[in-house]
Amino acid sequence: MRHIPIILLGYGNVGRAFVRLVEEKRDRLNQDYGLNLVWTTIFRREGRYDFPPIGESDHPVIEKDGLKFGELKTGRVLNDLKSLLREAPGGVMVDGSVSDQKTGQPGYDYWKKAFSWGWHVVTANKGPLVYDYKGLHNSAHQNRCGLGISGATAAALPTVDLALYALAGADIQSVEGILNGTSNYILTRMGEGVDYAEALSEAQGKGIAEPDPAMDVEGWDTAYKILLITNASTELKYSLNDVSVKGITSISRQEVEKAAREGKRIKLLGRFERTDTGGILEVAPRAVGPDHPLFWVNGTEKGITFETDTMGSISAVGGRSSPVGAAAALLKDLINIVRQHDNKSD
Repeated sequence: MRHIPIILLGYGNVGRAFVRLVEEKRDRLNQDYGLNLVWTTIFRREGRYDFPPIGESDHPVIEKDGLKFGELKTGRVLNDLKSLLREAPGGVMVDGSVSDQKTGQPGYDYWKKAFSWGWHVVTANKGPLVYDYKGLHNSAHQNRCGLGISGATAAALPTVDLALYALAGADIQSVEGILNGTSNYILTRMGEGVDYAEALSEAQGKGIAEPDPAMDVEGWDTAYKILLITNASTELKYSLNDVSVKGITSISRQEVEKAAREGKRIKLLGRFERTDTGGILEVAPRAVGPDHPLFWVNGTEKGITFETDTMGSISAVGGRSSPVGAAAALLKDLINIVRQHDNKSD
């Protein structure tokens, strides 16, 4: 049985879902993977919760009554984290928090410090990855650590995993994805005769869309994801400035109806296409027909298609769009990173 210390950054919807999921799957993690995930500390922006040492409590996780967070010991998460990383044996830092994509902070500094002390990182936090994916990947590699980014690249839908493992040895010529469940839900409802404002209101009422849906409907969430998928699955290195972004806010019901009369559906697509000088990255609504592999991806579902030189076209569709889906992606990455690094140490 491997005992794996866990530090969790962030205790919002994704962080809570991850805690619940680990506890629900604890027996299976033990039996099928030989893993005992040991809660160490949960950090929030202004507080921390420290779990009792192993043996003093039976899995003291807490969803019913909530956690009583104490004050940070040094007044700063980074300083508290440095002390904890030094004291605890290497484990996995799980990041369910939010960072600025222009600076990568505060997560960028947390991850770099974790790698330097031999801790793996799995994340749903896009900010540090948008800021400097290649640099973080190299830092993890140099310190013999893993960096799992599934939670930030369409979560439950396998994207980077598909590219790196199932398509190993093939050259990726293009990537096309429906990577945002909120936008896809709105466009699906518009295709059923509902106008944009009503579809958005409906999505917000069901908890599909945020109160401020700008990141989703203006295309930026899709832009982050196609950028990360491209940087992770090719040798190329792009920044957010390289992505042309257009969302769905200007799409009218008339445009959707016109596409329907032509036997097509409008989808918000994130696209990468390789060119002689590098590649093109864009996010834009496009009308696609039934011959397109993502034509049938409706509602909150997502999908991705890779065009390769030797394996042809490969697609994956589905993936739960929810905090549970993101938590499941974090857990998947954690399991696979620990197994991969176990093999390296044999």
